[in-house]
Amino acid sequence: MHKKSEPEKHMLLWCSPGFGVIDIWLPIIKKLKEGGNIKIDFVFPEPSSLLLEDKDSDLFNLAEQFVDRVIYRGYSGRWFIAATLVEAKDEIKPSSFYEKMSIIVSRLITGKASRYFILKIIGKGLSIVSRYFIYSKENRGQQFLYDIRTLKDDINGIFCDITVENKFVNDNLRKDFIGIHKFSMVHGLGALWVEPGFNCKYPVTERSDVTVYSASNLEVDGYKKCFGILENKIVHVGIPRHDSDWIEFIYNQFNNTKEKIFDSFVFIIGRPASPFNTIERKKKALKDIYDIICVKHKLKLVVKTHPKESLCGVDGNIYRDALGLENYGKTWMYSNAHPFILGKKAFFSISFYSGVVIDMLAIGKPSIEYINLEGLDSYDNSNSLRDANGEPVFQYRYTNLVLGASNKLELSGHVESILNQREVTFLSLFSRYKKYFEPFEGSSGMIANDVVSNLRKMEK
Repeated sequence: MHKKSEPEKHMLLWCSPGFGVIDIWLPIIKKLKEGGNIKIDFVFPEPSSLLLEDKDSDLFNLAEQFVDRVIYRGYSGRWFIAATLVEAKDEIKPSSFYEKMSIIVSRLITGKASRYFILKIIGKGLSIVSRYFIYSKENRGQQFLYDIRTLKDDINGIFCDITVENKFVNDNLRKDFIGIHKFSMVHGLGALWVEPGFNCKYPVTERSDVTVYSASNLEVDGYKKCFGILENKIVHVGIPRHDSDWIEFIYNQFNNTKEKIFDSFVFIIGRPASPFNTIERKKKALKDIYDIICVKHKLKLVVKTHPKESLCGVDGNIYRDALGLENYGKTWMYSNAHPFILGKKAFFSISFYSGVVIDMLAIGKPSIEYINLEGLDSYDNSNSLRDANGEPVFQYRYTNLVLGASNKLELSGHVESILNQREVTFLSLFSRYKKYFEPFEGSSGMIANDVVSNLRKMEK
């Protein structure tokens, strides 16, 4: 690690697609800040990324401790700068008029209405009008305009997730920071090696401007072929946020927070309604969960919602209808606590597809993934991953990192297995975790040291 006496290093954390990138990089940023003179700017190319993460969440408050400046794009497309995440989030919040207008515009331009030429034209016109209003709102606020292009000559490197570099929203940043070395980790944990993005048909052009820190050795071929990363630029490190000192740090930080949750419960890892988890399917799944967990086994539920779940909209209605608003605070509740905090206190977790299940394995807790993909053409086809029973599944079930359930009977069976044969059930999942993601200690230190080493080489 570098010494305090060395010149200050200035790094960007490219927060795309959102707070998931912050979550994966924070253990390294903490090591770097403890070891030397370094400044970290968080850059948000999508304004929604700032808005979606609740400022009362543990992750938001954790990130606030390590950010030096926040550079963010407003809804007008202009860039602004703030001293804190709270300040940026408060300033960027759009008016209710703009939010309603955005919904209408989206439906007219990209929804079913876009089939009609005249409606699409109206949508584009309304887009111009709504942008004018948000432009005016930004001018009336306390925000400070910022020319992000001036950063290129001032920064030493960029922390990012290279797998999302080509998203449309990142076009300008990608062009503005050509020649700046990037250090990459994927924002969500998973068995990437079985995903289409890591199994491309044709290799891409090689590039030497990226160092990748892989969670699994099985990711190497995909990074080489699909992203052009040189083999000597791929460093296998495991999962930094599973370092015991990081988990302990989070636990010490937030275990005694004011938020009151049940003493023991089953942890539901939220996910918004989607094409594979439709409103109807999600509602049925939650009713099944409530019947088995709360009614049959007399246990309680704590729901940590996904940042994209709209509790004032569709997803909130689903939870209230399925679990019962009258039961809130008695048999179920929401929580903003960090997954590690919830996982430590929970019997086990249930997900609708999430990388958090791998976090749960790191702290000794098994997970059930409750999704039924049968009959959904986009997910039940000749290209689908399938389990031993031939059912279409996603990556976590395919690699046996979770207990997979497609119906209420299977869900009930897995719950019984966990409650009655906990150790055996957990170890069957943990064995795959060990197989895929070693090493399990010192990952964040390995990355921090490698970053510093690379920065020194670039100075010569």
